[in-house]
Amino acid sequence: MKITPLTLMVLTMVLSVGSSDALVLQPGQSIGIDFGATPSTNHFNQWDPSNSATPADGILSIVTDTTGTTLPGVKVVFGGTEAQSTSAATTQDIANTPAFDLSNIEDAVVGYDLSMTFTGLAPGQSYTLSFVSSYSGRNIGTEFLCGPQAILTNSMSTIGETLAVFGEIYVDGEGKIVITTLGHDSLLGSHWVGVNAARLTANSVPEPSGWTLALLGMAGLVFVYRRASLQIQGSVRKGCA
Repeated sequence: MKITPLTLMVLTMVLSVGSSDALVLQPGQSIGIDFGATPSTNHFNQWDPSNSATPADGILSIVTDTTGTTLPGVKVVFGGTEAQSTSAATTQDIANTPAFDLSNIEDAVVGYDLSMTFTGLAPGQSYTLSFVSSYSGRNIGTEFLCGPQAILTNSMSTIGETLAVFGEIYVDGEGKIVITTLGHDSLLGSHWVGVNAARLTANSVPEPSGWTLALLGMAGLVFVYRRASLQIQGSVRKGCA
């Protein structure tokens, strides 16, 4: 196959669309969310609904990774009824949660139907998403739901049941990850839920996007067109011989 300028241009476009430069988070890079009033010591983004400085609409429009670098275009939207910060007096053994430190889990946000949505992420990228739900003296069962997956935590456990980990999730076609919760409060029998912290970590590069597949199709058409042209030219030469 002869590489024409048009073919080279199309292949260059395909490679650029599929490159890691287009990723919002590189593999291993993380976004942390610290729920509650205690400031984090590890660049987690804080959401404290009891603080007047927290946006009333529940949107973090400036989001940083865990190195403190701002991520342009990424937002985190929070929702929930009667959401409020509380001192959790955590029972969680910090050695069991290496993705977090004590400043992330020593208090929490509790309420009804808490939800969190990440927006502005790269479509098709794979992530690990972890939550801590730990609360001393109160048995709050929080069920975290992400797409078809669901994990139930026990806030009084010290043996790992306070930690929910979604090992491989993907953003949707709009670059979103949506997490909702259901409560299983054994003390009050209510739908009360609680969360101390969350961490989203990129696993891999995106799968081929719609644009990438389209450009690959264009490259294929160029190849077929070029091959057909050569065959026609060959037939014409033979007929004139």
